[in-house]
Amino acid sequence: MQKYLSVRSGSRARLKLLGYYAQRVCTSRRLRRVTTRALVAGLGALHGREGRPREPGPRVAILRAQGFLRMDRLLSPSECAEMLAWLRPRPLIAARGNGAAFTLDSVPHDANIGDYPLETVVNCPHVLDLANRPDILALAAGYLGYTPVITLMGLRWSFPAGGDGDADVQHFHRDVEPGSIKLLVYLTDVDDRSGPHHYVPRSHLDRMPLRMQRYADPDVQRRHGGSIAITGPAGTAIAIDNKGIHKGVPPQTRPRLLLVIQYSLLPCLMYEYAPVHYRGRARFSPYTNRLMIAPQPAPASAAAHPTP
Repeated sequence: MQKYLSVRSGSRARLKLLGYYAQRVCTSRRLRRVTTRALVAGLGALHGREGRPREPGPRVAILRAQGFLRMDRLLSPSECAEMLAWLRPRPLIAARGNGAAFTLDSVPHDANIGDYPLETVVNCPHVLDLANRPDILALAAGYLGYTPVITLMGLRWSFPAGGDGDADVQHFHRDVEPGSIKLLVYLTDVDDRSGPHHYVPRSHLDRMPLRMQRYADPDVQRRHGGSIAITGPAGTAIAIDNKGIHKGVPPQTRPRLLLVIQYSLLPCLMYEYAPVHYRGRARFSPYTNRLMIAPQPAPASAAAHPTP
């Protein structure tokens, strides 16, 4: 997962955080739409109009109307099994806890969530191939209005544990990154008792709140009529407009592994990006993957090896 910026990270980080909080002042849907159109026009002028999507398809229409789209299984059972086997010995980080590292064979008894470092996520089998599938990129471009940039990638375990779950992601909330959608893919089987993702249909059409907040289940039921729980076998995928109200329910019976990929028009100002090495980088668009994959090192110049 990506690291959050801190005001202690220097003047550039503080400037980016100022921009992040400034955009949150814009809560009006109409003003956000106008801003997005201007941004898309600017991206087209800067990078070329070929980045503009063709006629959006029916999946984009469903996502616009409901805020979420349940998709087919994007990964086969064998692909999910291969990913799980590759990840098993690799360390996780209790990024939303004490920051300690652990493995699946030594999960702390009080751990609710464990995240893999970005280098592990990027190099995990099938992750980048899935993130760069033409139909997925077309969906993101059709919804956002221009060729997307991958602004977040994560592999996260949620564990059955005591307590009330993580205060941020395991209770109803909205994400506030503008111009973004997320692709969520279950890498384990998920039923009602193993941590299904919940989404509140059409809540992405609400006026955005000025401050981030949690939403109590009774309030969601009263104001929106409740949420929809998405269950399914490993490989099941959901695309969501993350402005809508959603949560990942803490699992009760068995751990859940979730792949998260976020597509945006621009880099998210709240994150500190540190792209990592990936040997097969040439297969993927540098524009779309530039925040996740480090560029090819420049060849040493002749000046570095002067002739005697």
